[in-house]
Amino acid sequence: MTRRQRWSLRFTGILALVALTSCEVLTLRRQLLTPEQLGQVPRNSPYLKAHMKSGDVIVLSEWKFDSVARSISGTGTRLDRNRTAGPATTHQVHLDSVALFESNVIHKHGSVAALTVVTIGSAILTVACLSDPKACFGSCPTFYAADSSGRGTRLQAEGFSASVAPALEATDVDALYRVRPRGSRFDVRMTNEAQETHVVRWVKLLAAERPPVEGGRVFATQRGEFWQAPSVVSPSRCAAAEGDCLAAVRALDDVERFSVADSTDLAAREVIELEFPPLAGDTLGLVIGSRQTLLSTFVLYQTLAYMGRNASAFLAALGGGGDRVRERATGPGRVLGGIEVQAQDAQGKWKLLGETQETGPLATDVRVVVLKNLPHGARHIRLRLTKGHWRIDYLSLAPLTQRVRPIVMDPARVMRGQVEDAAALEQLRDSSRTLVTFPGDEYTLQYALPDGPEKYELFLESRGYYLEWMRKEWLAEENLPRAAAMFRDPARALRELAPAFKKQEAKMEEAFWNSRYVRH
Repeated sequence: MTRRQRWSLRFTGILALVALTSCEVLTLRRQLLTPEQLGQVPRNSPYLKAHMKSGDVIVLSEWKFDSVARSISGTGTRLDRNRTAGPATTHQVHLDSVALFESNVIHKHGSVAALTVVTIGSAILTVACLSDPKACFGSCPTFYAADSSGRGTRLQAEGFSASVAPALEATDVDALYRVRPRGSRFDVRMTNEAQETHVVRWVKLLAAERPPVEGGRVFATQRGEFWQAPSVVSPSRCAAAEGDCLAAVRALDDVERFSVADSTDLAAREVIELEFPPLAGDTLGLVIGSRQTLLSTFVLYQTLAYMGRNASAFLAALGGGGDRVRERATGPGRVLGGIEVQAQDAQGKWKLLGETQETGPLATDVRVVVLKNLPHGARHIRLRLTKGHWRIDYLSLAPLTQRVRPIVMDPARVMRGQVEDAAALEQLRDSSRTLVTFPGDEYTLQYALPDGPEKYELFLESRGYYLEWMRKEWLAEENLPRAAAMFRDPARALRELAPAFKKQEAKMEEAFWNSRYVRH
């Protein structure tokens, strides 16, 4: 057995995934298409790999899809868990038995594409992305809505950013904090702006009644609770390693406080000290408006690069690997961590009161951490977070008076351009179905608001997952030992990645936004 084969077996053994040896890899000729050619499956590139939930892989040729039977048929070879190939024969593969499809061409049949990872070439990437492949724009579904300032629409939220595989499908709630509804109809524009496949199960609008006082707001917690707050108080002091940071966090104004990552350990922590004026209330909450930097994006892309041609098998096996495997798969993100909120106890020791973690570098989300065990009269609060991992735009302290249950609304209409899309509406209103979107796709979701819409705080609840399209440049970095290390010992892996990230950190933000596939 070669050294590569030994590492391949060790890698998959660690993750309890299917065995991936290199002795019987089938080489397929890659046909690269531009996004404008979506929907075309050229006859000279007919191959499709079906990664089965059992761990087997079926490589099909001349395949076709039966939408009634929900199956794909074709001639091909089945490889078992040890990658021993069976005879070439005719196969019929039911979608329910498939964890993930792997394609070398871009096609747009929703039932198949919802589970398909594609490999794309340099020809369809922007110049900015080619110059720095680890800074390629990634978006998840992006949501635009009219801003309360009256200056048109703006990016308000990004959906389920941590759900990078079917097995990691999740629900995400985002505050539409800059929105002030006035009319009976509310429009949300949902876009796919990156080289990704988005699988959207639903997008619901939540309307939570504000307290009946001027300036009253509603804030959501990490766990999906909604609290009324009649007022908010800005900090009187904000201090971090760079000194005073008060001006950056007193208002949600796109002026952010952030730092750079540590040069030796990407998970190294820092502290932000906060002080607030006295505030009455039995239950207080720390309101945090934040988004991630590109540190987590870099770690995700680097992990996919290390997996290389095994990435699709890994994503496929997540679905059948159980909670332990999924926990390991999210290990790097957990080591990077969220924003911890701490206060001192009677003995002066800092104690954790709560934490918030919203994945994604695009849209600032506003959440509240309920300070249930805050010592009476204490107004000195500390944030503990990973250096270079968070951009904080807004901090305030709020008295939380009562929990409320929001009104939940499905879209009333879905528009694609100027045309009503009844099929997309049905998919988003039926939780057993999904709407699959590709680069450049855009839908306008129209909601009917309750009477007196100005009384409500709006939130967007989205559920689904997405698949990153593999970049050709990433495949050159395939390294199974390093891929295994990302999950076996993520803390050590983040230390080893620090020098590579620091070389790119200063220019990543500009390259990321310049490599956006779709611009609004």
